[in-house]
Amino acid sequence: MPTVAQAQLELDWRGYIDTDLRFAIEKDVPLERSESTLYGRIGGKYGPNLAAVADVRLTFVERPAPQKFAGLTDRQALDAFRWESDALYVELRDLVLDGLDLRMGRQRIAWGSADRFNPTSNLNALDVEDPLLFGETLANEMLTLRYRPYFWFGDEDDPWFQEFSLEAVLVPIFKPAQLPESGSLGFTDSDEAVRLATTRQLKALAVQQKDFADAGALLSYDVDIDLPDRNIVNSQVGVRMGWNLLGVDMSISYFRGYEDFPRAEKAIVTGDPTDVRTNLHLTYPRVQVLGADMATSLGWLDGVGLWAEVGVTFHDDLYVVIEGSGFTGYEGIEALNTPPVQEHEAGQFVKAVVGMDYTPLPWWYLNVQYIHGFIDEFGAGNLDDYIVGGMDFKLAHDKLTIRLFSIISLTDTSFVLFPQLIIKPFSGGEFSVGAFLYSGLFDGLDKDTKFGSPVVGASTVFTRARFSF
Repeated sequence: MPTVAQAQLELDWRGYIDTDLRFAIEKDVPLERSESTLYGRIGGKYGPNLAAVADVRLTFVERPAPQKFAGLTDRQALDAFRWESDALYVELRDLVLDGLDLRMGRQRIAWGSADRFNPTSNLNALDVEDPLLFGETLANEMLTLRYRPYFWFGDEDDPWFQEFSLEAVLVPIFKPAQLPESGSLGFTDSDEAVRLATTRQLKALAVQQKDFADAGALLSYDVDIDLPDRNIVNSQVGVRMGWNLLGVDMSISYFRGYEDFPRAEKAIVTGDPTDVRTNLHLTYPRVQVLGADMATSLGWLDGVGLWAEVGVTFHDDLYVVIEGSGFTGYEGIEALNTPPVQEHEAGQFVKAVVGMDYTPLPWWYLNVQYIHGFIDEFGAGNLDDYIVGGMDFKLAHDKLTIRLFSIISLTDTSFVLFPQLIIKPFSGGEFSVGAFLYSGLFDGLDKDTKFGSPVVGASTVFTRARFSF
């Protein structure tokens, strides 16, 4: 009798336990963060055509003690925790055509070739709540169609064109970036409002409110967020084509969706000169992004790695409205009551990254990038330039790593320092100690600079331990 082949279920899994303790470098050295995380990821394949991946993180967070008696009766208030997941999807492989894969569910998709700064990667919103995890993104529900045909040009042993792929992605629901608590100062601090103002009217309003505060007025803010409606018209889409030509990885891409950092579209000012109340209405601009990137390794130059990435963002006219008719007892309300003012003229702006890395010795790694336009900057006249660079020294057979990285603004010379010592005493075990230091720690807070402003948060020292299994 003929036999029937039976598909078998194949599983692989991994995980880790991680602890993170941080202190702010301020008076009395307050506790900045204390978290313990259990992470697990499992992937499964059933035959050649069906696969699935699921991961989850359970994080316990030590928060300030309850301030109300009711908190003493609530275990969640006393012993807070949260659940997170970066993947929960099903994938159908070789669907209709060999090399055509369909993936549905919770995903993170990274485009681009630069290191952590990717102006072409916009499908997932950024998670900038934790500066130590810079470049992380938030998973979202997606529908992804990928076609990777198996062909090349040239001899099989020496193809000059290969790794061709086409990718189309639908993101039905927009998810905004996760911001740090200090990020609210960009909208609620009058000094920051003066620095960040993008129109004459916004600056006049910020200066006026700062004058009220200097005269003893009470300033209060109420910030509302307006997310795009959940419908098919507001779904985000992206398409990408990639290939390898003569050893150079290349791709071009298109994205239509929304900027994931908010902007103030409307300010409603009420109260009087002794009690100024401002309601801010934040929105997310609709954008289109054309992208291109490349990466290669130069064997003739001892393996130096090179990459370049460019994203051209197109947007419509963007306006700001200041409504001050509810503000009383003050004659000079010109800045408190204006018609819609154009903040950004319809057009485009370019963000770009050029970088290289090199390992001159087995224990010494170098990395440097030039960046035009930081992740939170928007608009042709608001993009600054930066250098990101650093190195790793690996000692004691890679059991000890000394890491030194920095970000420097070429516009105002403010900077970030990120020194770290990583110890791996045995397989699966890791301990690290380091600091994340803003220039304001050394020069004093300067609200006129990128990394000296309190908006970026406090400088911290940290220690972490992880066991991976």
